[in-house]
Amino acid sequence: MLKPFKKLWTRDKGKTKDKALQELSFLYFYCDPRSDYQYITDDDNRMEAVKKGLGYPDDWKPDALIKEAIIFYRTFDSSSAILLRAAMEGVEKVQKLLKDLEPDDTKSLKEYLTTLKMVPEVASMIQEAEQKLKEENEFGEAAGAIEKGMFEDGLDEVADWVDQRNKS
Repeated sequence: MLKPFKKLWTRDKGKTKDKALQELSFLYFYCDPRSDYQYITDDDNRMEAVKKGLGYPDDWKPDALIKEAIIFYRTFDSSSAILLRAAMEGVEKVQKLLKDLEPDDTKSLKEYLTTLKMVPEVASMIQEAEQKLKEENEFGEAAGAIEKGMFEDGLDEVADWVDQRNKS
């Protein structure tokens, strides 16, 4: 198991490893570009949504080990994932601009219409980035999964733990 994830796994001394599994789930939903939560571009808002989805208490904050694992997880982002995140942030800014504009005078109306004209182009960029990310993921699977996934190193340790848990 990769070092930052192993630290989370080994610090959970419980027999069921529920805390470790929940923390690893948090990392996936918060960091992975394939996560259903990635449409939330603001990190704080995404963290709150993931916490709520996983049943964390409202006052839960990531500790040093979780923060280390987040930084580590993000090092695996492909250029397509980074591009997609940037495009989504751009869309959020355009949405805010359109929402905040009051087209009550000529200048505001021109700014509003100019921004509105950008929407199809931005949407196209996002679709392209999503498609590229999907193709990258499909290529990795089609290539015979030669590369190990993030959680695969030391998977035997996890498999042994699951076997022991099922025997109990």
